[in-house]
Amino acid sequence: MTELIKVATSEEESYIDEQYELRLDGETIGWASVMVSDTAYVERIDIDENYRNRGFGTKMLKDLSSMYGSVAVAPDNEDARRLYERIGEEYEGDDYEYIDQGFGVYEI
Repeated sequence: MTELIKVATSEEESYIDEQYELRLDGETIGWASVMVSDTAYVERIDIDENYRNRGFGTKMLKDLSSMYGSVAVAPDNEDARRLYERIGEEYEGDDYEYIDQGFGVYEI
């Protein structure tokens, strides 16, 4: 059974940073950092190498999206872009250019 657990919150100058762990049967297998202001932006998501390509990253993103109503993601590589394109749609928020890392921005 997987659980998404908020493990830390910190207030920054213009946003709140919330840190999450994805746990499988009590073992931490993934991490995410979400910047929350007018929108929720997944700044970073990592799944332990031994658990990749098994749907855990998709589940984590969908769980985060449910928690915030939606999340914006900006891939920094082609594999991430394919994942975000498959489970989300193109994002057209005012902060698009600020968060784009060269592979587009998606909303999940």
